[in-house]
Amino acid sequence: MTLIKKFGEGVCYLKLNRPEKRNALNKGMVVDLIRFFEETGQTSQFKVLVISGSGDFFCAGADLEWMKEGASQSMDENLEDARLFNRLYEKMDNYPKPIILRVDKGAYGGALGLIACADIVTTTPSAQFLFSEVQLGLIPATIAPYIVKRIGLPLAKQLMLMASKFSGTEAHHFQLVSYLFPEESLSVKTRELATKMAKNSPSALRLTKGLVNRLGNSIVPITEEVQEHCARLIAEARKSEDGQEGVSAFFEKRKANWNDKQ
Repeated sequence: MTLIKKFGEGVCYLKLNRPEKRNALNKGMVVDLIRFFEETGQTSQFKVLVISGSGDFFCAGADLEWMKEGASQSMDENLEDARLFNRLYEKMDNYPKPIILRVDKGAYGGALGLIACADIVTTTPSAQFLFSEVQLGLIPATIAPYIVKRIGLPLAKQLMLMASKFSGTEAHHFQLVSYLFPEESLSVKTRELATKMAKNSPSALRLTKGLVNRLGNSIVPITEEVQEHCARLIAEARKSEDGQEGVSAFFEKRKANWNDKQ
């Protein structure tokens, strides 16, 4: 079971449930998340969604074992996998209910796409964040449109190209996250935000979120053409020499030997 659901006071608490892999997004979890967003958008069972991770880390991004499979897959198969991430971020970004995302300890790679698609994000000052893709010979392709829309182009370039860890305090300064709370009270404070929000009119919440999203999309349009371009970039990167070398180096705990003649 890749997802755990609990309900209370107008709130759905959804947990990513692969703690042994730091809740890395494998194909099964991505499919389950897409299905959840599709099936619950119009339900009256809850007004607000809170997403967190099981264990002591929110999400390590895309499962690198899944990424490594790209070498043995056809281009079409890699493209279909990349399009799954497009669907996930699009479904989450357009989800009609408010989404609060709680980041315990940190988030890497594709998990930052989840953060960018949430409405409110809570974390701690010491949490660690990282756009890890270029370290692995990969590209932050499918998350890039949502990151740019959330924090702006210059900062997105800086964080994605440097691939250096930054703290929850810095993430708050960058406006990637909304609230900083002490680690011992993060869960309680996040629940307080959710229950307070759930006391508001459900139709007003839905319409207000739709309005703000429409305004945001007019500033940074995320079209089908943009999504397909991003999907092709990551599909190609998965099969590339550097992509396979970077992922192999990660598993073998060694420095990657890049092809510097590209």
